[in-house]
Amino acid sequence: MKVKLIKTQEFYPTMKEWWNGHNFEPVSPSMLPEFTFVCYNDNDTPVYSMCFYNTDSNLAWIGWQISNPKVSKKDTKGCFKLLFEEVEEHAIKNNYQVLFTTTKHPSVEATLEGLGFKAGDTTVNQYIKIL
Repeated sequence: MKVKLIKTQEFYPTMKEWWNGHNFEPVSPSMLPEFTFVCYNDNDTPVYSMCFYNTDSNLAWIGWQISNPKVSKKDTKGCFKLLFEEVEEHAIKNNYQVLFTTTKHPSVEATLEGLGFKAGDTTVNQYIKIL
């Protein structure tokens, strides 16, 4: 397994395909950061991606975690955890002190908690306004 930091623009067609494969509306490329982390399994197949938003504070936001819908669970074993570990290492190297993300998926929550993330507000709704 390995993780690569890739220009989001280069990986976007794959992300869009994955979102469509999960019946999720693809996110506009203009809403995505410059870089995306991609985890490859032992067969060198991309299986997960996650965007990394740099900020001008000590907090980095990670989001849009998505999996390759064409790859079986057995062929992704350990990849998601490795992806988060590599992202954390990158954040530390870049002097971030806090990682922030959101999820509603129990499997993602379990991975996050296993890596030392703490749940924040659990009764908060997200609000967004397109300008």
